[in-house]
Amino acid sequence: MELELRHLRVLIAVDDERSFTAAADRLGMSQAAVSRSLAALEREVGATLMHRTTRRVEPTEAGTMLAGVARRITAELDRAVASLRGERAVIRVGYAWAALGAHTTAVLRAWNRARPATPIRLVRINSRDAGLLDGHVDLAVVRHPVLPPELESEVVGREQRVAALPIDHPLADREAVSLADLTPWEVAVDRRSGTTTRELWEARGVAAPPLTWSGDVEEWLDLIAAGDAIGVTSEATAHHLPRPGVVFVPIDDAPPMEVRLAWHRNHRHPSSGRIARAVRAAYAAGATGGATGGAIGAGAPPA
Repeated sequence: MELELRHLRVLIAVDDERSFTAAADRLGMSQAAVSRSLAALEREVGATLMHRTTRRVEPTEAGTMLAGVARRITAELDRAVASLRGERAVIRVGYAWAALGAHTTAVLRAWNRARPATPIRLVRINSRDAGLLDGHVDLAVVRHPVLPPELESEVVGREQRVAALPIDHPLADREAVSLADLTPWEVAVDRRSGTTTRELWEARGVAAPPLTWSGDVEEWLDLIAAGDAIGVTSEATAHHLPRPGVVFVPIDDAPPMEVRLAWHRNHRHPSSGRIARAVRAAYAAGATGGATGGAIGAGAPPA
C-alpha cells in the first residue's frame, strides 16, 4: 500500500476543520494540494472519505473510521519521536462533563510536577467515550459501565449521586433526598453523555420520573437553574461545574457511580496504568469526603 503519513495528516485536518481552505491553512499547504492528497488517499483505500458540497465537507462513515485510526497512529508516532528528541509528549485525557471532580486539580498538579516530560492535558468532548473512538484523546475518564467493544476500561473511583436542583426548589434545603422524592419532577438528561436512566428508579422499585433531554452539560445546567427541570448526577459535577442558581443534594438511596479510566483496545497508552493508580489513590484518600451532609453549591458563583 502506497499510503503516506502526509495523507493521514491531511485527512485529520479536513475532518477536524470540515473545510479544505481551513485544512490548507492549518497544514501550510495550498487548497489544491489538500484536495489532491485526499483524493489520492481515497483512491488508495478504494472508498469515499468525505462528502463535498459547495459549503461544507462532511466525513462518510469510512472517513470517520479512518480519521480515528489516523489520529491514533499519528499520536503514537509523534509521542515516539518526542521521546527520542527529549521533547515533551502530552497525554490527552478526555472527559465529557466532570473530569475527576474534587480530585481533578490535585491529580493534575501532582502528575505534571513529577513528570514534566509527559504532562496530562484534559480535553472536554461531549460524547459517551469522550473522544476515544475518534482518536481525539489517548485516555478518557468515563462514567458509563457499558462501552463500545473497541474500548477497555478499569474502575478508578466511586462517587455519590446527587440531585441537581434549582436554588428555590422545595427539596433544595434538605440534607439528603431519596429517589422517590424526585419522581414528581421532570429530570433533565444530557442526550450524548448523560448517565441517568429510568432503570435507576425501577431497580429500587420506584416509579421513574418523566425525562427531558438536553444537548450538553451547559444546557442541562441552564434548564435546572431556570427551574424547568431537575437533574441526577455525580458529586463530581458539584465540584467541577458549580453554577449560580443550582444546588446539589445527596441522594441517600442511589447506588454510587463508578468512575473509569478508558482506552482504545488496540492503542493503550503506555502511561495508562500509572495514571489509573494515581487516580485510584486520590479517590481512596478522599473516600471520607464528598457530597454528604447537605446541599453543595447553593447558588454561589464559582470562586
